[in-house]
Amino acid sequence: MSSSTPSAAEWPEPAAAIFALLAGFALSISLAALGGRQLVEILLPLLQAPILWLDDRFAILFLGIDHTAQDTVIRLRVNLIRLLVIGTHVVEPHPKGWLEVTTTVGAMLQPLTIGLGLALACPGRISQRLARAALACAGGLLFMLVDIPLTLHAYTWDMFLAAYDPGHFSPLMTAHRFLHGGGRLGIGVALGTMAILALSQNRQRDGKASLETTETKAFSAGS
Repeated sequence: MSSSTPSAAEWPEPAAAIFALLAGFALSISLAALGGRQLVEILLPLLQAPILWLDDRFAILFLGIDHTAQDTVIRLRVNLIRLLVIGTHVVEPHPKGWLEVTTTVGAMLQPLTIGLGLALACPGRISQRLARAALACAGGLLFMLVDIPLTLHAYTWDMFLAAYDPGHFSPLMTAHRFLHGGGRLGIGVALGTMAILALSQNRQRDGKASLETTETKAFSAGS
């Protein structure tokens, strides 16, 4: 009777597991450092519509990659184009007014980098590791399409809340604080784990199908 539980021989030794993790994360971090900015630049044209969908009271004046003294950042500059009511305050648009927020490219790449590192570190053939990496990357890219607009809008909204209604409860800001406080790390681990489990389940199903086929052939031969 076959079992889906890995045998003792399939589990890597602790030293090998640590080396695999280090190698996987070294590769994923290197890829993020080399191509992370270019990846975000490719995604930026797709993000304008989600940002405006979150709040169409703003017009986008600039959305792009910029550099500060310490980091490479995504910079968003917007202008208020309609009345904004916050608590008891009414904010009127000004034709020459604008707001600017930034978030680091590294923070936005964190879930993708962690998920990819875990997927590459899990033992298996090269083809299996590449398949896991592809799944983790797909999940990471989809999450970035949500995370970047949400984060930029949250920073914009936070400026108004801090000025006019500091005690206001906002689901948007709650989600933003969760992600900023370590949620992205957890999501990266979840992406890598799901990629590993998805391929493991497929492998188990293929193994069971192969075993059943072999048993059927053996039974036919015996008859």
